[in-house]
Amino acid sequence: MSENSPANQPTEGTISLQAISQNMLLGLQRQYDMLVFTLASIRNEDPTTYNLYSSLARVMPLAPAHLPHDKMRAYSRALLQRSTVNDLIVLSVECMNHCHLLCTFIKERGKNMQGDAASDQRISERQTAFVKASIQEKFSILERDFNIVCELEDSLFSLAAAIRVLVNNHGQVTNDDISPDGTLVLEFKAVKDVVENGKTTPKLVDTSRSFKPGERLELSDEELIGMNITVAKFFDGLFRSVDFFGTNHLGNNG
Repeated sequence: MSENSPANQPTEGTISLQAISQNMLLGLQRQYDMLVFTLASIRNEDPTTYNLYSSLARVMPLAPAHLPHDKMRAYSRALLQRSTVNDLIVLSVECMNHCHLLCTFIKERGKNMQGDAASDQRISERQTAFVKASIQEKFSILERDFNIVCELEDSLFSLAAAIRVLVNNHGQVTNDDISPDGTLVLEFKAVKDVVENGKTTPKLVDTSRSFKPGERLELSDEELIGMNITVAKFFDGLFRSVDFFGTNHLGNNG
């Protein structure tokens, strides 16, 4: 995930909603670019080129284990799916961590950004606890301490559920992964053409996929891209909530 992490992490001297949003959206865009580039590469590669590069060094670490083209294609697609979901979770958690730090600064110091030893200690302790908290606990803390409610909370839980299946069960859904209705449901956004008043307009809509125990969790190219867009929408809602919180505490000139 190091390639997708924002290069300039907000610090005490530069922390602001603008800095956070700029860095996090940049990281998300790079993840998007890498995703679509790799999807395009997988679709357009060919056995001849694969075999050419396979023999380029003339030796292999363990030649009998070398995967033929068709199996390597499937392996790379599965790896891309897992890394995409993981990257999106990491970016989402980073974004929540930075927003929590900013809101904690605002709540503790108000317009007096100089602070003191006591407030610095409280900020440090609260931020440390937040960073260590689970995703579900993070949402609860943001709502409890700053009245910030994230509209796409369930979509983030979907990502967390998906990565558990992909990492722990090699992509196969088990009884431990399902909800009381007997399925694992992943919720995310998708851009679809909607007809209104005779005109077709692309709109962001809610969509989902359901998986039963024994089924493999396999997402289409469009669904993987949709998950990136879902996180972008999550960021947007979170930034708006943080902005509202800051305006209420500091005023328009804070």
